This record gives sequence, C-alpha cells and structure tokens, in this order.
Amino acid sequence: SRKYPLRADWENIKDDIMRRAVLAKFRTHAALRERLLATGDEDIVENAPGDYYWGCGADGSGKNMLGLILMEVRKTLHMET
Repeated sequence: SRKYPLRADWENIKDDIMRRAVLAKFRTHAALRERLLATGDEDIVENAPGDYYWGCGADGSGKNMLGLILMEVRKTLHMET
C-alpha cells in the first residue's frame, strides 16, 4: 500500500526482493513451476501497459523487469531439476 512510506533504500533493493519472492512462488507451487518451465527459452514480457519498470509499458518501451526476473527464475529452476 502506498499509504505506508517506502524504505529509504527501496530503489536499490526492489529487484532482489522481487527475485526472492518470484523464486519462492515457483518453488512452492509445482503447477506454476511446470507452466513456467514449459515456456522453454521464449522471451517473457510482463504485459502491463501502465508500468514502465516492471512491465512493458503502453508502447513496449518499458524495462520489463518482471519478465526478466521470470526468465532468470526459469533458468534457476531448470538447473535445479
């Protein structure tokens, strides 16, 4: 909730926190893990038109950080199997 202040170092740590959360999610839920692994080497794009950091943005110019993290997690999970 944005009604609570962000940590002062949030911009420096947010990617690592998201990585840990996404990895925990896919390690915990087998069906989701299999679905992610089934994407093979395909690029993953977070279709979030209003989000230019985590998603692709309205015009595709976003950073797509969540998509990049999902691909990193997929690689990690693949190495674990």
